[in-house]
Amino acid sequence: MHSDAEGHNRSTLELRVHEAGARAAVAVGGRLSVRNVEALTGRLARLYMSGKSAIIIDFSRLKHADYRSLPSLSSALRGLSRNGCVVILCNLSDYILNIFRVVGCDEGLTIYDRKEEAVRALRSRTTGSYARRPYRDRTVSAAM
Repeated sequence: MHSDAEGHNRSTLELRVHEAGARAAVAVGGRLSVRNVEALTGRLARLYMSGKSAIIIDFSRLKHADYRSLPSLSSALRGLSRNGCVVILCNLSDYILNIFRVVGCDEGLTIYDRKEEAVRALRSRTTGSYARRPYRDRTVSAAM
């Protein structure tokens, strides 16, 4: 397990990475900002370049995501997918998911409510019997 921290007190991003063979799980905590989104996207790129073909990103410990950081994050995630890496997001709180949706950055991403669902989907997908189950439909809050 590796741990990285970027940013200042108010914009601290915590990354915990667990690698197992060609797969990796990244737990994201703290606050995602324009200043530190590069730490996350850079870490994901390094995982891919080191031979990881599947990455689960767990957002259960993420407290806040600056809406301005999401376009570059979602672009990096789609880029990994286009290059053959299976990228699955999970445990986005309603608050964080609403930010993704309002900014239009959830489109084309595979998102599950729980990590267990993401792991099952990843196992199914990498064994050839993947049937995509979309995340539970949630309402976007207008009071953002």
